[in-house]
Amino acid sequence: MKIRKLACFAMAALAIGMTTKAYATWPERTVRLVAPFAAGGNSDAMARLIAHHLSESLHQTVIVENRPGAGSMIGSQAVARSKPDGYTLLVGSIANVTNHYFYKKRTYDLVTDLVPVAQLVAMPNYIVANNNFPGGTLPELIDYAKSHPGKVNCASAGVGTSPYMSCVLLQNLADIDIVNVPYQSGLAAIQAAMGGEVQIVVANEVLPFIKDNSLTGLAVTTPERSPYSPDIPAASESIPEFDVTSWVAVFAPTGTPDPVIDRLNKEINQILQLPEVVKRFEALGAVPVRRTPQELGDYVDSELERWERIIEPLNISLD
Repeated sequence: MKIRKLACFAMAALAIGMTTKAYATWPERTVRLVAPFAAGGNSDAMARLIAHHLSESLHQTVIVENRPGAGSMIGSQAVARSKPDGYTLLVGSIANVTNHYFYKKRTYDLVTDLVPVAQLVAMPNYIVANNNFPGGTLPELIDYAKSHPGKVNCASAGVGTSPYMSCVLLQNLADIDIVNVPYQSGLAAIQAAMGGEVQIVVANEVLPFIKDNSLTGLAVTTPERSPYSPDIPAASESIPEFDVTSWVAVFAPTGTPDPVIDRLNKEINQILQLPEVVKRFEALGAVPVRRTPQELGDYVDSELERWERIIEPLNISLD
């Protein structure tokens, strides 16, 4: 099922007349990257890094505007309702896919209101325990939770984010009774674990805290181990069906002219090859991913189909 392709065919007429010549001078003013999450986390750091280099390559100011709230719905809606002229873009993520099914009364539609521009990264979430937790592996966590039902708190970023869904899948696939505790940001969840408020945290910005031994890494949520933390097992080694790959990508309002999208895709893919960008992403535990808009659209379609199968039986609604 090609969800996005079907929607985009219906919207294609909006771009007719928007010729390459008409946008040859784009951008002529500041470009906004709207980040629908709180400042300070991994995704925010990535957005600011890309904005810095885009400012240089486009010879125009590119700024990051944080508009957090409702699991990324507020900022995403703002972009979806913006003029499709290439001056307002969304730094989206897997949360945009899961929210597509969490919210029955959506204020925007990922399929019809936004178009893919370029992917930035793919990365794991880390399932991590505070250092007082009696167990240093995922199987030990599962055994403890089975013998202490309802006594393990799993902290994560806001409802609908990939860390939140990692906690949900851990509970369901391992058949354990744990309490999912969403915080306003990944860093807030990490601080809660370090302070002893919760025993477990799932986050993607936690790698530095694992490396300095502030927290204990139990597993990564991707199907395979991360090249940046090869000693930490993949959750799938204990729970074969477990797979939550977090990702960050840039989207634009539907109707944004193809020449603008193509230019942005080219510039971003070149930025992703810069040694300083690769090094910074490595420190964040993220792998740069270069895709065309079409390839990103196909990937988002596959994510929509996969998460529909996962979320539907869980009967989770955030309306």
